[in-house]
Amino acid sequence: MKNIPLDIYMQIQEAICRPEGTVSFMYTCKELFDPVVGRGILVEIPSRGHLFRIERDEDLMIHFLHSSPGTGTRVASIDLKKVTPSDTVFLAFAWSPKEISFHLGPQIPGAELISSKGALAKRQLRVGKDGCIYEIGGSGMEIMGASVYKGGKPVLQPTAIDAWKETIKATEILGTGKSDQGYIFETAVTNLTLAVLVTGFEAFTKKRFLELEQEGIVPDIDAVVNSFFPRKERDARTTEMLKSEAEDAQKTVLQLIVHRDNINFQNYQKCKLAYNKAYEIKFGNLDLQSSTAEKIKKFILYRHRIIHVSALLGMLNQPEVPPDEPVFPKKELAAEAIREFGNFIEKLHEATLKIRRKD
Repeated sequence: MKNIPLDIYMQIQEAICRPEGTVSFMYTCKELFDPVVGRGILVEIPSRGHLFRIERDEDLMIHFLHSSPGTGTRVASIDLKKVTPSDTVFLAFAWSPKEISFHLGPQIPGAELISSKGALAKRQLRVGKDGCIYEIGGSGMEIMGASVYKGGKPVLQPTAIDAWKETIKATEILGTGKSDQGYIFETAVTNLTLAVLVTGFEAFTKKRFLELEQEGIVPDIDAVVNSFFPRKERDARTTEMLKSEAEDAQKTVLQLIVHRDNINFQNYQKCKLAYNKAYEIKFGNLDLQSSTAEKIKKFILYRHRIIHVSALLGMLNQPEVPPDEPVFPKKELAAEAIREFGNFIEKLHEATLKIRRKD
């Protein structure tokens, strides 16, 4: 894209920063079908959390790759050996949370348009906060928890959904432990599992809340401010003041609000309110069992007691007994918590992928 004026390039970046869209253009290159030429990138456009790349490899395969925090990296490929050579080709690609597609048409008489659907890529492409493109993993390897720091500050960290998957992996590993200490070991494992799950819930909801903005969804900042700032601060200048502070900190207003901990994502009701006000996502419409929300609230309460009373707390709901029945930290409770949190995160993530940008 080096031959495109900077202002036009920036317009393109802003226009394609959305959960779904289509781009088409003519591409001219005398070496595109040359088998001697090695791998090269034809087009690469980072657009906040999105990355769009078209590349050709040594085997004359041309690939369209799309990456976003919500969908991961997907690739659609076309074999140039099966395409009629042409110096100029029509290229088009489309993306949505459900699928990506890639289309190529040689600009010569009688040539056909070739199309391909995408699949999950074996490598991950990510856009760092420093603007650099990072390539993670590849065929035959599994990498978890990849992060990059520059000057002591993180420029690349796992996405919300990847971090959650790692949380579940951690609880599974924790559950395989063995000890000759009897029930006290089961108590410790269950309590630590609850603590890890609640922390993972907070981390996912906070990170995904910010990722949506980077995927092109515009949050309702005024609604967030009105819901999470004291009345005395909610005057006509509040949003403008926040914009000025955010600009000085090189952040968006939403990032500033979240990083200042105005929203407690470990509080279910506050988290629910934040998603509703910012993105019109309603937890009550997530297609979950009616009991899920109450169970999650209780698990969050249990975590608070575990952290602030004892990691070996033997009865998790003692203040409510009676009239409630005692809840003991047993492996069945840990399994239930993993299931309930997992269902909730899955449905919430699906809901975030259904939001569309409003222009």
